[in-house]
Amino acid sequence: MKPTLSVYVWNTIKLWIYAVLELLLVLPVWILFQVYALPKQVEPMWLMAMPLLSLAGILLRRQCSVRWKQLLAALILGVMMGIISSGSLSIESLPLGVAGFICAYLGMTADARDQTSRKYWIGIVIYFVATIVFHRIPDLEASVPLLTWCGSLCLLLTLLISNSSYLHYSTLSPEGTALPKGLQRNNRIYVLGIGIVAAVLAAGAGKAIGTLLWDIVRSFFGWISKLFSGSSEPLPPPVEQPSVSPELPFVGEQKPGLLAAILDVVLYVAGAVIVGVAAYYGLRWLYRNAGGKLKRAMDALLSLLRKEHTPRDNTSYLDEEKSVFTWEQTLQGLKDFWSNRLTPRHRKDRWEQMNSERERVRWLYRRWLHMKHDRGYEVKSYLTPKETEEDILKWTARNNSKHKGDKAADNTSNSLIELYEKARYGEENPSANDVAALKDQMKL
Repeated sequence: MKPTLSVYVWNTIKLWIYAVLELLLVLPVWILFQVYALPKQVEPMWLMAMPLLSLAGILLRRQCSVRWKQLLAALILGVMMGIISSGSLSIESLPLGVAGFICAYLGMTADARDQTSRKYWIGIVIYFVATIVFHRIPDLEASVPLLTWCGSLCLLLTLLISNSSYLHYSTLSPEGTALPKGLQRNNRIYVLGIGIVAAVLAAGAGKAIGTLLWDIVRSFFGWISKLFSGSSEPLPPPVEQPSVSPELPFVGEQKPGLLAAILDVVLYVAGAVIVGVAAYYGLRWLYRNAGGKLKRAMDALLSLLRKEHTPRDNTSYLDEEKSVFTWEQTLQGLKDFWSNRLTPRHRKDRWEQMNSERERVRWLYRRWLHMKHDRGYEVKSYLTPKETEEDILKWTARNNSKHKGDKAADNTSNSLIELYEKARYGEENPSANDVAALKDQMKL
């Protein structure tokens, strides 16, 4: 059932609030971008349009439900932002265009991300590090008060979100439901008290206390040094100011006319269209005539671009959680993790390591799935072996361009599935002759 208009509008507003909070969490990164990456010809006020690009991406989340559509729409929005901000399609429009592309894409995928408090705490750590580092850099020192206030706001919002999630977890209440009034009031007072302390520190009390303590320590050590030295340092000689040469009057450059600007835009658009058409036909010819690893890599890329967007349901109910932590299991897990990382891939699953015919049949089935996955097929773990075979046959029929050995491999799928089901679900062991014959048919 399709949601009503009011539900759609409320979900859109809620997703936009989350997107704006995500942009606010990385405000130090935006300040670095403005100071060191944004061209001087572009006004910094254009950065205020990034939340609007996130809103545009959120509004397009239903129309762009496939990965390649999302990337294409975000690229178009980013290019438009770069052109509008700089006035032309030039190198000056590249930084803001890239930023617009990222914001638009994050807006389209906002409903697929988990809105937990972990990323908010990561943002708090970013603010903490940036406040310390920016204070020592002259170009960034002016933004420290803004970081202090925005960091305090992010801290308060993070505490509220974490507190709400913890209350729902403690009371076994699903996300989005009402909490007991008394419990909610007491916790809100606690969070509000922490917020007031953070606001007082942001107002300058923390800096004033730190400066006072530093002056006291410095005065104490200065008094100790003068007490033992017994002499005062001589005053430095005055420095003569260099003579200032008269400045020549500035002659500004003449801006091109309207006709020249229109011709520039037409030329850029025509060039982009020609390059796009040439790239399309070139990649199309390369895809049809390529083979080997290049063909498999292009199939994997197409499979990634065709992947559909599935929104994440954040209202799932968690019945219970269990903690079975043991040091032995943890050490064994770390040992297995590093052994898997350090062991080459071709040595983890080899035919010679199989000890029975059942294991060899299952090894052949895994190899068959890997071969299909390398050619672009997306393996669905929820399908049965028989359903997987039918799905692979449908996928093969949809793709006209195939390798030469695909038809021979498809002919062996029936015997492979039959033998695999017998090995996995049956009680009888498959014969060694059948397994060897199947391995020869698959050319492994």
